[in-house]
Amino acid sequence: MEIIVLSIFCFFGLIGTLLPTLPGSSLIFIGVLAYAAMTNFQVISGTQVFILFGLMLIGAIGQFVITSFGARVMGAGKYGIIGAFAGFVLGMLLIPAPGGCLLGAFAGAFICEMAFALKSENESLKAGIGAVIGALFSLFFEFFIGIIMVAYTLYLIWQTAAPPPGLTL
Repeated sequence: MEIIVLSIFCFFGLIGTLLPTLPGSSLIFIGVLAYAAMTNFQVISGTQVFILFGLMLIGAIGQFVITSFGARVMGAGKYGIIGAFAGFVLGMLLIPAPGGCLLGAFAGAFICEMAFALKSENESLKAGIGAVIGALFSLFFEFFIGIIMVAYTLYLIWQTAAPPPGLTL
């Protein structure tokens, strides 16, 4: 039963790392935490849960940092970076579709560069495109973190699993 719960959370968590309509690495962490609790922390210890929590935070923070960095590389100033960050978050929340965070990051960087930094349409457009490129890279970054979380969890489970009767290692 425990492994089924963990598998479901990990499966949807990995999908969520690429489709920002789901929380991604947070779902993986919730599944691991539930599994650890259901097994009385005998298979996955509190320390190992804490390590996975740290990985989840790295994945979540990395998404926003990489999106903002993409906008910066393409010429966005502080307003464009703030706009890309805010747009990424609002896009995920207000447009719960795969492209919501991308559209939000673009709109946030573009609008903030035009409205607050008083940049030209072309400069603002470049910042918006940079935010989209950064957002795409950030999704793959969180997917990579999700793969690490799942692999580490499987390693921990594999370590404590008893071999089948008659099998000697």
